[in-house]
Amino acid sequence: MKAGDLIFTQLGSPSNAISSVTEGFKGARVNHVGIIVDTNKGKFVLEAFDPEVRLTSISVYLKRSWFGTPNPRYIAARLKEQYQNLIPAAIKYGLNQRAVPYDERYLTDEDALYCSELIVDMFKNANDGVEFFPESPMSFRDTETGELHDYWVRHYNEQFGMPVPTGEPGSNPGNMSKDSKLYIYDVVGDISGYEQ
Repeated sequence: MKAGDLIFTQLGSPSNAISSVTEGFKGARVNHVGIIVDTNKGKFVLEAFDPEVRLTSISVYLKRSWFGTPNPRYIAARLKEQYQNLIPAAIKYGLNQRAVPYDERYLTDEDALYCSELIVDMFKNANDGVEFFPESPMSFRDTETGELHDYWVRHYNEQFGMPVPTGEPGSNPGNMSKDSKLYIYDVVGDISGYEQ
């Protein structure tokens, strides 16, 4: 892994509320993403993970993806050569977001950030304000039933007193893992939905 690589993981069970409403690279139900950065203490993952944007050791980051057995589940991706020049500025911007609160509403305001939103903002900033990883209308519908996922209905109602923000612009790890500007170079572990 090298600085600028994106690490998509599957956290929790295959029926996780995020995994249930998104599909990633070759169907993989990845539900979290972080970016590798170099520090004077070695390589770390920069991520937005409750309660805030932070640096996390790679081992801790991957250990979170264990489910049932002590084996990580992740997809490693690298920007294609023509986009590598954006990485230093993106990382500089991302490191300046440390301690920004985690966004449990998954909205694209700047008061808080969720995992893929951090990556979207980093590369948009590095790309002179031009969108790099595109946002798309958010879906909170179960990919199998087409119905709004019960978890998300409860989450937004109980936590924020609002309806599910279906159709609002946003991002998710699944969609990002399918972006044509990325080269997938490793798929590790038993990621639900993934088909070789």
